[in-house]
Amino acid sequence: MDIISITLTIIALTSGLWLLYNTPAFIIGFNQWVKNKKRRDKNPETADPPDDYQLKVSIIVPVKDEEKVIERLLNGLVNLDYPQKEIILIEDGSTDETPQICRKWARKHPSFIKYLHNSESRGKPSAINFAAKEATGEIIAVYDADTIVEPTTLKEIIPHFQNPDVAAVQGELNTINPDESMITRLSVLYDFVVNILMLGKDRLNVFVPLLGTNQYIRRNVLEEVGYWDPEALSEDTEISVRLTKKGYKVKYAPGGTGVEAPARLRVFLHQRMKWLRGHTQAAMKHKGMLRALNRKTLDVYITLIFPIMLILSFVGYVWALYNVVQAPTVIPILQIIGIALFALNLLTPAMFISASPRNAVYVPLFYLDWILLALASIYIHARALLGKPQEWTKTPKSGHVTPPLA
Repeated sequence: MDIISITLTIIALTSGLWLLYNTPAFIIGFNQWVKNKKRRDKNPETADPPDDYQLKVSIIVPVKDEEKVIERLLNGLVNLDYPQKEIILIEDGSTDETPQICRKWARKHPSFIKYLHNSESRGKPSAINFAAKEATGEIIAVYDADTIVEPTTLKEIIPHFQNPDVAAVQGELNTINPDESMITRLSVLYDFVVNILMLGKDRLNVFVPLLGTNQYIRRNVLEEVGYWDPEALSEDTEISVRLTKKGYKVKYAPGGTGVEAPARLRVFLHQRMKWLRGHTQAAMKHKGMLRALNRKTLDVYITLIFPIMLILSFVGYVWALYNVVQAPTVIPILQIIGIALFALNLLTPAMFISASPRNAVYVPLFYLDWILLALASIYIHARALLGKPQEWTKTPKSGHVTPPLA
């Protein structure tokens, strides 16, 4: 074997080990997803009865040029079946009608809607930090402007904080515009993968990251860890790492909260590139965790290197499968690795089909999503090696909603 073949073999083996490591979380998460679905299907009205436990919740909504979606969210927040709440709108340098809309709602509901304004936009992390310091609730919630909430959302989320070990809760997210384009269908697949993986991680009591919206954190814990990092590209991921390093638990909660997915390829890729670079940025910032690994911090780091593993798994998978079709005498170990990688890569599509046989037609999109993410990861890391900065960018919203995909 030459040096290139050896290197590619190591990459393929590393990819297989990474997939194998995550397999238990997927299997356990899928089993939990099936149980949750059966309970909802059996009696959707009372499958998860709300709890009477209540804490005051300060709901922070950072908004910038959100005139197409903000009233939809505000209507949902006002109609939340939860009296112990305040809504803080932090307007961050909009150039459309967003400020006027926010002021109108604040005048209409002065008892629990507060309007704050930033004349100069410094990004979402700075905006929510500013608003969080004005909050009076015991729990700080963050919703992006395109979020759609159910009336019982807070009644279902807040009882998780009865467990004193829980410092934060991440609620499930589902795409609300699945049929708008083929790109939004990719987001539906992403939702499915993230949901079962987070359910599995929650059951295994390892690293559960916050996901940017429909997220909740105790205010005293937020003050202790120092709020969100204004320089972070993925501020939700970065603060989740600090919570875990401090020994706090982040809980994952199933639910019906919706978010809008990008419908255009360029916007989709820009969003994913920010997320991927944010993971790598957090991995570099918290590389000191490697000196004191435990079960949770190991899982943190394996999660943070996801963008790198996207690249390695793509290269390793292609190389291993190429060797599967070669004569057995070439590199037998690669044929074994290739077959194993092929089997592991079929696991998630198989789960998706078992959830609904109609989903079989969308299975090729799993691999399209993987290829797009791998290429995006290659691009952003090549830029990083060349010293090109990755700036925080806002994902534009259209307000489009379509019926569920499956």
